[in-house]
Amino acid sequence: MGLFYKVFACRNATAHKEAMLAIGALAYAIGADFAKYMPEFYRFLEMDLQNFEDYQFCAVTVGVVGDLCRALEDKILPYCDGIMTQLLKNLSSDNLHRSVKPPLFSCIGDIALAIGENFNKYLMYAMNTLQLASELYAHTSGFDDERTEYINSLKNGILEAYSGIFQGFKNSSKTQLLIPYAPHILQFLDSIYMEKDMDEVVMKTAIGVLGDLADTLGSNAGSLIQQSLSSKEFLDECLTSEDHLIKESAEWAKLAINRAISV
Repeated sequence: MGLFYKVFACRNATAHKEAMLAIGALAYAIGADFAKYMPEFYRFLEMDLQNFEDYQFCAVTVGVVGDLCRALEDKILPYCDGIMTQLLKNLSSDNLHRSVKPPLFSCIGDIALAIGENFNKYLMYAMNTLQLASELYAHTSGFDDERTEYINSLKNGILEAYSGIFQGFKNSSKTQLLIPYAPHILQFLDSIYMEKDMDEVVMKTAIGVLGDLADTLGSNAGSLIQQSLSSKEFLDECLTSEDHLIKESAEWAKLAINRAISV
């Protein structure tokens, strides 16, 4: 790690980025043992997250945060105040390069999945940000192909955040905190389905979120899903998909929904 810190100090942009990527790979490889390096490494991580004007650095660093979440799981908790503050600050900035937004949203899900119900302290702020974004990017009709592709990547990032949050809270004593957000998430899923321009990646993530919602909230989600405008149609379409990953996710979601409805 000392060699990596020397690379950061030399201010060579390419070397800096490569070193950050290497640290992410290292953390993923050694898992929870990487926690011993975090006190010193965190200051470099924080600086790069703050440097959102250099969007390539910021994007790489966001990816490394995801690696750290998967490696450290709840051992990343002591650093989450700073990380979540900066992620939400970046997402609210008008100067943030658009390419960084999808992975920023996904990173929120990575953190929630890593720290579970401890995400409670960030829940309101994260959900408000996700709700505003989902309302802004719900409709894509009339856009050219490039814009539609970008909007789909944003939708997928938002959905991955929702999925991480619901999976993180599953089996905790605080799942009821998610109930107020369920109607809006179902509305977002309805709008995605009715737009008819989602790609296969968004379709798979979206049907997974529907399953996560049912799996985590159980009977509290059952009636809401039954009232949803398009959940049944969406599920049926995914169940007949030629993409085996979409079909597999839909089969799992169907089981979760059936359990939620039957309770």
